[in-house]
Amino acid sequence: MYERSTNAHKQQKLSSRGRRFSASHFLRTSSTSPSLYSVYLYTQMIAIQRTSASLVGATTGARSSPATSRRNHRAAAASTVTRRDGMRSHVTSMERRTKNSFRLPAIAMPSPEVNEQMQTMTYNETGKWRENFDLAGWAKEIREVEKEQRSDKYHEEDVKHLKKILGWANMCYYGGLGVMFLLPQLGVAQAFGANVLGAFMMSTAICARWTMVGHHVCHGGYNAAMTEGNEIKGRFHRRKFARGPWNRIIDWMDWMMPEAWDVEHNHLHHYQLGEDADPDLVERNMKTTREGPMPMWARYMQVAALSVIWKWFYYAPNTMKELFARRAREAEKRGEESYQPYTTGSMPSTVLTTVQSAFQGNFGAIIETAKCFAPYATFQFGVLPAVGYAIGGAQMAMATLATTLLADLFTNLHSFIVIATNHVGDDIYRFESETKPRTDDFYMRAVIGSANFRTGGDVNDFMHGWLNYQIEHHMWPDMSMRCYQRAQPKVKAICEKYGMPYVQENVFKRVGQLVDVMVGKRTMLVWENGD
Repeated sequence: MYERSTNAHKQQKLSSRGRRFSASHFLRTSSTSPSLYSVYLYTQMIAIQRTSASLVGATTGARSSPATSRRNHRAAAASTVTRRDGMRSHVTSMERRTKNSFRLPAIAMPSPEVNEQMQTMTYNETGKWRENFDLAGWAKEIREVEKEQRSDKYHEEDVKHLKKILGWANMCYYGGLGVMFLLPQLGVAQAFGANVLGAFMMSTAICARWTMVGHHVCHGGYNAAMTEGNEIKGRFHRRKFARGPWNRIIDWMDWMMPEAWDVEHNHLHHYQLGEDADPDLVERNMKTTREGPMPMWARYMQVAALSVIWKWFYYAPNTMKELFARRAREAEKRGEESYQPYTTGSMPSTVLTTVQSAFQGNFGAIIETAKCFAPYATFQFGVLPAVGYAIGGAQMAMATLATTLLADLFTNLHSFIVIATNHVGDDIYRFESETKPRTDDFYMRAVIGSANFRTGGDVNDFMHGWLNYQIEHHMWPDMSMRCYQRAQPKVKAICEKYGMPYVQENVFKRVGQLVDVMVGKRTMLVWENGD
């Protein structure tokens, strides 16, 4: 009863979509005897048992630091599979959405064809674009665009453009100061003692200096233009810009310490985009809110409050945590004693966690955070009100303080809208495996792990903080602002040619995506799940 003709058996070959045979199907269609099938079934079950043991062992360890993440990644190298596009992915990441459960592999006929199909990623509906995606061909064309943009023929144009943007920022800032100090003397009404126009102009300037000037200079986007031979010739080189107390005052008057931001952003975020070790991974950072018992209305209130205080409440302390973590790793490599006052592990450090640590007897975090805050807070909320007092007495001093506080709320909100939205949404990928810089995979992740906003025109790009070119920026972090303007249409066209998703949407629609992920209404795509 188990016998079938040879021709009938051949008609049951696996399709090109990788269909696998079940045990019962095997019995119905195979000419193999029951006894031989029992031996085969037994060997398959042994293999499944070993696979399940390795999966459980791989998913029980908690990740406590980026260093631990890299050790776990190396330890799991034996559990990687090769997908159709040549990329690597972790078997252990395939079932993230089923709370660390694992899927037993389908029992397939013991043939090379089926074994090859079993090692091919099964794509979900959102991942259909990956089935025939030509990564090598796509990356080749992307590198041609990169080569063109790195030409030294653009250096003079790029530096001239940078100075123009800095000039706009300075006009906003000093214009805001003028409005703040002069309009009250002319009897212009103010809101609750604060000059709203002056606050808006100052806030725009503070955001611009960080997101456009400091951001791209500290990435090294103008290094080549600022170098002659081996000698640094200009101010806008990452080794000179904002270095030292005086340069921080004139180049980087903000809540964050430049050195700490360099570690957190330039190194960890850019080269571990969307991975668990990415300090800016919104879905992970908001886990308590997303999965906690808080009602939905309270979650929205929390997000609204965070949007106007996030730079000093969350971002600055967390950059300090990453700075000290790096120093601790370097000290351990030298065999020296390490020091890490921030003790939140893989979760972000905030002002709240530093205060909690102080109540537990650990004053290191709150002291280091205060040092980080001191230059900006002293100037904005001390020096400027003192100038106001000199001009118009106590009333002017209070009006100046109110205006600078309002400016800080505005610049927090502005930067939250254009920064926090860059790598989040249910159409954006996160990753549970690592990649190497400058590889084809690295460039691909920059596209599918980022979202652009409306692009084109200096005024539009200025108001977006030049963060509307996030895809191109994550491909090539060390390029100038003008490079991204020139490259963006070409990159988008190449992605459309090869069928790769290129997310570009109005910034306020992206805010909706961000908020929904923060409160738990949306979930990001996961590359290793076949999304």
